[in-house]
Amino acid sequence: MPLPLDELVATPALVNERAQDLSWSDLLFEYELALDDDAALLGGLSEKQVHFKPAAKVFSIAEVLTHNCNSDQLFWNWLRLLANDRRPEIDPKDLIGGDGAQNDRSLDALNSLIEACRALARTTIDALPDPGDLTSTVPHPYFGALNAKGWIYFMCLHHGMHLRQAEQVIDTPGFPPGDSLQSLPRDEYLNITPRKPIDRPSVEQADKKPKRQSARNKTPPTSRQKLMVNNKRPATKAKTRRVKSTRRGSKKR
Repeated sequence: MPLPLDELVATPALVNERAQDLSWSDLLFEYELALDDDAALLGGLSEKQVHFKPAAKVFSIAEVLTHNCNSDQLFWNWLRLLANDRRPEIDPKDLIGGDGAQNDRSLDALNSLIEACRALARTTIDALPDPGDLTSTVPHPYFGALNAKGWIYFMCLHHGMHLRQAEQVIDTPGFPPGDSLQSLPRDEYLNITPRKPIDRPSVEQADKKPKRQSARNKTPPTSRQKLMVNNKRPATKAKTRRVKSTRRGSKKR
């Protein structure tokens, strides 16, 4: 089920609160859904498209995904320490906005990063103590104090927010065309060309009877055609047949 991004961003305290209602497996499921969305985004893009930057200070799609994945590696480590009651080992100053963004990663490398995050998440969840420490928290600059569950829920939200950012990059004028059958630029493709009107006869023209051919231009009919018009067939030579006499005793005189 998609997270209510707008509601969570508008009410930051809901992030940690909502996370407590979910089990570890539910949280892992939500996180993997977010990774699936990232992988699906890459599935229809080319190298040129993922590295396109709308402006100097605006993330490309490659920068969005590398920022997400590199941040996740830090957050999964924090989650592991929080759940094991090792909060003093965490330095909140390590959280730097926009950290880890790279625009030099290929499509294959980006997909590998996504799968590395998936493997890290599963390994971390499997190794968590039961029930684990949920009292220790690390503050987020905007969403406030988050415990181990809260940080997983935040990661899901974080991916969703940056996925919207990636979609805005795609909608930017000048975004490179894809390697597909569609070769027209985006602006030209969206520009509707008016169709040429079809020449159809008007009502008045349709009611008009066709002109009769002038008698002078007509080819005179042949005698055979005249007979056919009068339902008469041309005369044919009658076939004669010699009949042999079968009478006995007939003699030639």
